[in-house]
Amino acid sequence: MIYFSYNDYSDCKENGKIEEIRRLEENTANYILEKGIIYDATEAKNIAKILKEKNELKEFYSTFLGIKDKEDLENIMYCKSKKLLNNKKNNNIIISKIRNKEIFVIIKVIENIDNNIPYKMFEYSYNLIQNWYSKEKIVNKRYPIVIPVVIYIGKVDWKNLKKETNGKLNYTTFEKNKIIFSYNIIDIKNLEKPELENNKTKLAEELIKMKNKYLQVNQ
Repeated sequence: MIYFSYNDYSDCKENGKIEEIRRLEENTANYILEKGIIYDATEAKNIAKILKEKNELKEFYSTFLGIKDKEDLENIMYCKSKKLLNNKKNNNIIISKIRNKEIFVIIKVIENIDNNIPYKMFEYSYNLIQNWYSKEKIVNKRYPIVIPVVIYIGKVDWKNLKKETNGKLNYTTFEKNKIIFSYNIIDIKNLEKPELENNKTKLAEELIKMKNKYLQVNQ
């Protein structure tokens, strides 16, 4: 599991030339056309909605992040994203933390290839720690870590996505202006149906439906 630490934040702030980061031009579509069938961009909203249920989020922590401690799972709390992110378009994003521990998790669900996602996840993580530092820094508190997770549910293979295996999660790294940043990624195409069927959660059911639909289209 990859995380963005307070030390990473400090290094980026001092040496990363944050102001020089440039995104590519945004290109957002409400639907895609594939083999004559139009798919509305609702799947990401469904996934995000499910993860806003506490029990589903607990299962996600346990299954995908490997956080098994019962006390930690019972102490998951949601954070208000608008106060933590300096991004107006923060759709389909869930920010949570473990109460009494400075462990934050940012989950972003996307259904189209987004070449700007490394920059977005970096900005989310950086801004979250910056917000923590300015408002919540207490001598007795441990420095925070942020676990950035992207769930990609797109039908198109993300061919230029350089992924490395790390347990149940894959992760990808990018370097820009001395900034080295990695984020965890869950690609629906890499998830095995038998494992999802054994999971018995709403999230697993939704992912199975998507995989079945993609399979029917490609036949």
